[in-house]
Amino acid sequence: MAIQLLGLGAFVTAQQAPPNPKAFSATFSERLAFGKSMYVKNEHGSNIPFDVINDDIQGWGRFTLLNTETNADLIAEVTSYGSGSVTLGGTAPYSIPDGNPGPLASARKDLSSASVTLKIREAKTGREVWSGTEKVKSAFKKKAEEDNIVAAAEKVFLRFHDAVEPPKP
Repeated sequence: MAIQLLGLGAFVTAQQAPPNPKAFSATFSERLAFGKSMYVKNEHGSNIPFDVINDDIQGWGRFTLLNTETNADLIAEVTSYGSGSVTLGGTAPYSIPDGNPGPLASARKDLSSASVTLKIREAKTGREVWSGTEKVKSAFKKKAEEDNIVAAAEKVFLRFHDAVEPPKP
C-alpha cells in the first residue's frame, strides 16, 4: 500500500507542468506598468557605461527621464568597476653596501574583472525590482577596453529591455 502511494505521488508530481519562464516576464512587465518616469544616476565608476545606458533608456521611449529622483517612479543605478591590477608594496628588508635598498618584499595581484551593473529600484519604497551585471572583457589597449565597456553596458541594458518587453517570437 505504501509503495503504491509513493508511486502515485511520483506520477502526480511528474504530471505537473514546469513553470513557464515567459510568465515571469509578463508579470514583470505588468509590475513595471506603473513606472512612467525614471531617474538614471551614476552610482559609482566610469561615465562611459552611465552614458551608454542613459542614452539607451532615452532612445527606448518607454520611460520619461527626469533630472531628479524626487518625482520619478523608478530609479536606475549604474555602477561600474575597473579591472584588477598589480601593486608593489612592502619595504626593503636590507640595504646593499652601496646604500641602495634591496628588493621589494611583496607584490599583490588583484585579478578581479571589470563589470557594469544596472539596478532598477522603485523610488517610493526603495525596493529593487531588477538587477543585472555584465563582465567587461579584458583588453590591453585603452580604446579596446572602452569598446568592451560599451559592449557590456549595451548587454546589461538589453537584458533589462527584454525583461520589460520580451522579444516577440
